[in-house]
Amino acid sequence: MTPLPKAATILVFFLAACDPVPLQYPPGPTTVPTGPTAPASSPSANASQAPTQPALQISGAQRSQYVWERMLEGVAMGGSIGGPFGALGGLGLGLIYGLATADSHYERLNAQIQAEQAKDKDLEAQLEREIGRQRELEGQLGKTVEGGEKGAAGEFQLAEKPVEKKVEPKAEEKKAEPVALASLGRKEPEPLASPFKNIEIRDSNGDGIPDLWIYYHPLKLGEIVRQEEDTDADGRVDTWSYFNNGRMVRREVDSRKAGSPDRVYHYDGEQIAREERDENGDGRMSFRAYYQNGRLARVEKDLDRDGRIDLWIYYDTTKEIEVVVKEERDLNGDGAVDLWSYYESGRLARRDVSAAGLEILSKQEEIPTLLLNPQAPLPPGSLQ
Repeated sequence: MTPLPKAATILVFFLAACDPVPLQYPPGPTTVPTGPTAPASSPSANASQAPTQPALQISGAQRSQYVWERMLEGVAMGGSIGGPFGALGGLGLGLIYGLATADSHYERLNAQIQAEQAKDKDLEAQLEREIGRQRELEGQLGKTVEGGEKGAAGEFQLAEKPVEKKVEPKAEEKKAEPVALASLGRKEPEPLASPFKNIEIRDSNGDGIPDLWIYYHPLKLGEIVRQEEDTDADGRVDTWSYFNNGRMVRREVDSRKAGSPDRVYHYDGEQIAREERDENGDGRMSFRAYYQNGRLARVEKDLDRDGRIDLWIYYDTTKEIEVVVKEERDLNGDGAVDLWSYYESGRLARRDVSAAGLEILSKQEEIPTLLLNPQAPLPPGSLQ
């Protein structure tokens, strides 16, 4: 067997020593498809809905990765046909083919990615339209429940409470019986008619207007996945609850009636794990509370409303009541703690100040008070 030429041997060892770099794709949540993707049903609609994706930039490492794979394929194919010389020829052919087709290969990948993202956008739009249609049907159902059903003569009749005299209802009135019964006051809420199998509508307060919507898993109708409530009977949903395997994992509350939640509660099993609040009404969570085994462990606050936490309060989780053990404060807003306050049995015992905090407090003439009386509270503007 004739050995490979020296130059070819050096080239093969050089390529074998290369460390291929994994292929990098454009940012985005869409998974890159491994096979051919069917074209979108409406290219014009998808083009108008999905944002234009940036052109795929091919790095040198990606190009080397592709060319390296084509060369290995050429070596394997040529070696199986013509031995060492065939492997050498296949190596050269693989190099030429890889350099010639690298751009088109990554362009096809980019086109597949954009097609998948356009399909996702189209599915999201369809889901939003379906939710809007459900809302419209629920609103019509609420109006029907509040006002009653039309009589045979075409005049609008209000639902009346049942009387002692028993009257045989007509055929048209029998169809409207569930709606009329739902509008009457009841101690226990009765499910209202729903146009969807996986949605249950209830009237919790018995005023004839739906105020509770329960969404079930489409494949497991007995498992709740989401629940929406109108707790103050103003006609708008103000509480959203989310479930996983039948257990609540998150609850969102709109306490300001602004149309969006300003309080979020996270649960672990049957106990609360974290609480977040937008106390300033600026759309940012300025208060966070963390729990251990259902007991308050730490509180974080943004006191100066700059979007960054500057106060940390730690609690003793071994106590039945909330007892503070330590407080940390960022005085200059750089993200580092400048002032430490330590408590014993709920009373302030010691304060420590960093160099930066010492400079800030010295300008405010607060250092003598802290040194002489460590239990004295800080003046307004420093800790409050």
